[in-house]
Parts: sequence; structure tokens; C-alpha cells
Amino acid sequence: MTDRLARITFEHHHRVWRLRLDPDATGAGDKAGDLIGFGGDPRRPDDELKVTMLLSAWGVQPEPGGWRDDRGTWVVPVVRLE
Repeated sequence: MTDRLARITFEHHHRVWRLRLDPDATGAGDKAGDLIGFGGDPRRPDDELKVTMLLSAWGVQPEPGGWRDDRGTWVVPVVRLE
């Protein structure tokens, strides 16, 4: 079951991909980090590893799937690690 959502966006003014984790049900845990060396597709193995490692550091893991929203932002459902 999806616990939270993480979004991957390109910050044009900084020229870097950024991963942002939505807050949990209590409103806590909003996090963001730069994905240095990210190629723009979390389905590619190297890019997937960058996303998974950062999410793991935040205590969550991606669920299978993920999609692009109408603005082209990658949206990755995540669950809390036990």
C-alpha cells in the first residue's frame, strides 16, 4: 500500500534533477534532495539506483510502478521501511 509520494522534477534555474518526498500523514517528513548525475528516467538502472538510494536514506522504498503526471513530473509511490 502506498504510504507517500515522491516526485522527480528538473529545476531549470539550477540545472539539476530534484527528488522531493511528500510529508507523511502527520505532516512531517517533507524532504528534498538533488539527484546528481541523474539522466531523467527512473526506469533506467543507473537512474533507478540513484532514486532508490536517496529514498532509502530517508527511510522509504519505491513501490513498483511510477508514472508521469500532466506536467511531465515523475511520480514514484513509496512505502515506509520497517
